Amino acid sequence: MPDQSKLPDWLSDNPPSASKHRQTREELDEIVAGTEKGIRDTHAWKDTVRRVGLKEARRILRLGLLAGQLPGANPQN
Repeated sequence: MPDQSKLPDWLSDNPPSASKHRQTREELDEIVAGTEKGIRDTHAWKDTVRRVGLKEARRILRLGLLAGQLPGANPQN
């Protein structure tokens, strides 16, 4: 197991430290791309793309991921 003192705060098991990390635009782009790759075959994603188009679906996904970074955000909602 790695030495916890050498891990970045956002990787530690300390929730207050983890919640302080905000992704850069580049990190968020990677997260959005990875999330899209993971959900692109789901009915919900295909339906969203069909209804609003790919560009808007990606914007919705990005906004949803950003909302999870807000203070007090509940990832279970």
